[in-house]
Amino acid sequence: MEDIGNLREQLVGYQSREKELEQRLEELKDFIDNAATPLHWVDSNGIITWANQAELSSLGYTSEEYIGHHISDFHADEKVIEDILNRLGRNETIRNYPARLRCKDNSIKHVLINSNVLFKEGKFIHTRCFTRDITELKKEEERKSELLMRLEHSETRMALLMQSINLGTWDFDPDTKGLSLSNESKKIFGLPNDFTVDFDLFKQSIYIEDKDRVLQEILRTINSKESDTFDLTFRIVRFNDKSLRWVKSQGKLYRKPSQETESLIGTIVDITSSKTAEEALIKQRRQLYSVFMQAPIGIGIFLGPDYVVDLINAPMCELYGRTMEEFTGKPVFDVLSHAKGLGFEEILDNVRLTGEPFEGNALKLPVFREGNLETAYVNLIYEPFRESDGSIMGVIVVATEVTEQVRATLELEEAEERARLAIDAVGLGTFDANLETNETVTSLIYAKIFGFEAPVPDKEYLKMIHPDDLLIREEAYEIAIKSGKLFYEVRLIWPDGSIRWVRVEGKYFYKKGKPIRLLGTLLDITQQMQIKQEQEKLVNLVADREELLYNITSATPTGLWMADANGSFTYLNQTWIDWTGLSAEQQLGSGWVNTILQEDRERTMTRFQTNLAERHFHDLEFRFVHLDGLVHWVAANGKPQFNNEGTFIGYIGAFVDITEQKKLQQQKDEFIGIASHELKTPITSIKAYTQILEKMLTKSGNIHDAGMMRKMDAQINRLTSLIGDLLDVTKINTGKLQFNDRYFNFDELLAELMEDLQRTAGQHTLIASATPVGEVFGDRERISQVITNLVTNAVKYSPKADRVIIDVNLDNGALNFSVQDFGIGIAAKDLNKVFDQFYRVSGDTQNTFQGLGLGLYISSEIIKREGGKIWVTSMEGEGSTFYFSLPVTNSSL
Repeated sequence: MEDIGNLREQLVGYQSREKELEQRLEELKDFIDNAATPLHWVDSNGIITWANQAELSSLGYTSEEYIGHHISDFHADEKVIEDILNRLGRNETIRNYPARLRCKDNSIKHVLINSNVLFKEGKFIHTRCFTRDITELKKEEERKSELLMRLEHSETRMALLMQSINLGTWDFDPDTKGLSLSNESKKIFGLPNDFTVDFDLFKQSIYIEDKDRVLQEILRTINSKESDTFDLTFRIVRFNDKSLRWVKSQGKLYRKPSQETESLIGTIVDITSSKTAEEALIKQRRQLYSVFMQAPIGIGIFLGPDYVVDLINAPMCELYGRTMEEFTGKPVFDVLSHAKGLGFEEILDNVRLTGEPFEGNALKLPVFREGNLETAYVNLIYEPFRESDGSIMGVIVVATEVTEQVRATLELEEAEERARLAIDAVGLGTFDANLETNETVTSLIYAKIFGFEAPVPDKEYLKMIHPDDLLIREEAYEIAIKSGKLFYEVRLIWPDGSIRWVRVEGKYFYKKGKPIRLLGTLLDITQQMQIKQEQEKLVNLVADREELLYNITSATPTGLWMADANGSFTYLNQTWIDWTGLSAEQQLGSGWVNTILQEDRERTMTRFQTNLAERHFHDLEFRFVHLDGLVHWVAANGKPQFNNEGTFIGYIGAFVDITEQKKLQQQKDEFIGIASHELKTPITSIKAYTQILEKMLTKSGNIHDAGMMRKMDAQINRLTSLIGDLLDVTKINTGKLQFNDRYFNFDELLAELMEDLQRTAGQHTLIASATPVGEVFGDRERISQVITNLVTNAVKYSPKADRVIIDVNLDNGALNFSVQDFGIGIAAKDLNKVFDQFYRVSGDTQNTFQGLGLGLYISSEIIKREGGKIWVTSMEGEGSTFYFSLPVTNSSL
């Protein structure tokens, strides 16, 4: 009995351990099935016999899609899996073998495979394979390689960029005064590459008027605790040819960890050409108006937030159905009230406020035609209209009516829509080709498109294709086998002999890299082909209109020209050919240069090549020998042209004969010069007699008559001043106005002038707010002439006011002077004219103010000659403020 009890206890123990073993086996199975590392088994035939959930999730397959399939179905590289299976078959252990696996969504994963084989009694049971995903690591390596390549390209581009823009570099040690210049920098200064440079030599090259400003800014940067950079524009005198050049230099100060100065490093570039362009800008804008008025397309300039019409040409007026008198000086939307609220105001505001141009094609615009309001279609270009300082003062509008073209396009679109609806009604034919069995199934519509009542064998369809188009079909299939997509268009010959066009599109499906199926559609495009032929007719119509435009340009009394991006002339109209007597063939390319008078040829070509290189508006006057045997003057201008991608493609321009204007200007200057000289002598004598008579009458006690003599003397002084102005204008126009530049105390000059001018200011009080200026370099008498002119003008044009404010201050190395009055002011449309010869303020009170209108012109020329600038701001009825600014040189470093 005791033995039986022991057996029972042992049986219970065995059962307990068996349950524990089963539990551990279940836990081990769960651990492997749900492990984070992808695992799978492959048998000796390459069939997957087991895979855990991590393996399935990693590749996106279900157990049924993965287990039981050959492992090569999931490898992207056939040779890789063959090598792995061969090595495992030889009982080799695979460690970190790189491979690419194809996921269910066709994406590729980069993995490292570790595997060995379970052998029992020498028999291959299955592999034990661990897969580690390194896709992100691969991507990171690729990104790193790409970044290194981009860095190398960036450095190369930077070197090429600095070379292409002629950018020089320099390195200055403030402690040792050592200066190192790059070869490009030495080239800018006119020095050879092997020349040794120091700071003293650099100072010698700075133009005298800019030297103090430049050296002070360098010292400020070195000693500043706040700003360690500078940006300077100044002039230098080149060492080799002594030419005066404008340069722009930027620098940054670098300090040691101890905050001691280490070096000043920067760049320098020659900007002479851009400075020259700035000086020509004012002249260009004056002639811009003349060009606009002669343009064959609608052009208008609208100023300010109310878009007051400053300029509008005849084509624009014709487009809007209004006269030029109705537009000029008025807000454009006051004249075109029917165009308010249609979105044009917002577009104009955006261009004026942001400076971003706007281009709109085929925009609807309500216009008046013969008294009726109609809808026109226009192409509109809005460009910001800028001042010389870059500020935006309005918008330039260019309008081209395209009503006829738009209507033709709309009719074409309607025809296309009708064709589309017809095709939809017919429907698409479909086909399904099994490439493994060579069987093709087609739809009923497919058969009917081919002209059959029911589907037929594929070879019957092939017979219907036009013999001349069979090659198109064969080539399309060859391309489709490689790309996977089929597309071609061919003609069909129906049983009744009619021709039909069809479009075939399809897609190949593959298995293990081999095409097994082709699905596609068939569409009857006969009507579309007919529409295409209509479009070709429309293109021919456009060509006819271009020929008409050519005939119009040939008949214009102005010479017209076109040049390509290289500056080679591609077109000259008949007017220019008639003027020069040379044929178009002789002048196209660069042959037109031979028409220019020899003395003007180099200057003309230099300006043209500069504008061409910088894509600037071309504007120049030159002489040529006319067919009549005489020398004529022409004004040549050209506008740069760009294609839709913004690429420069050349110029379109005009030649305007200005010979008569030149003769009249010369005659006027000669007359004024002679008359002024002839008047000076008798005026001087009359003044002397008047002063003698005044003294005699005063001495004899005849106070009344002596007072009359003083008034007469004052009028003689005024006449002398007018004659002086006329002489100054003549000297300016002939380039003979003399200047005596030297250092003088500006504060003393201003004090003297304020005392003298206050005596003649009548009811006006001259209020001066002046920052001490000290010594300045310039012509003391000429600058005195400018100040006197501005102050007397302020008094004269503010008869109802009682004060004039004069302000003087220094700002960034420049003397700024202003005179403010509270008088009649100047209209916005006249602001750009006040410094022209003989201009006087116009309006209801114009006859109240005497003068020739020369003072401001002379003042403007004096300030420009002294290297400064002059300008005005004004509000009509509220007064004006005239400003001038001069560079100050008052010390040396």
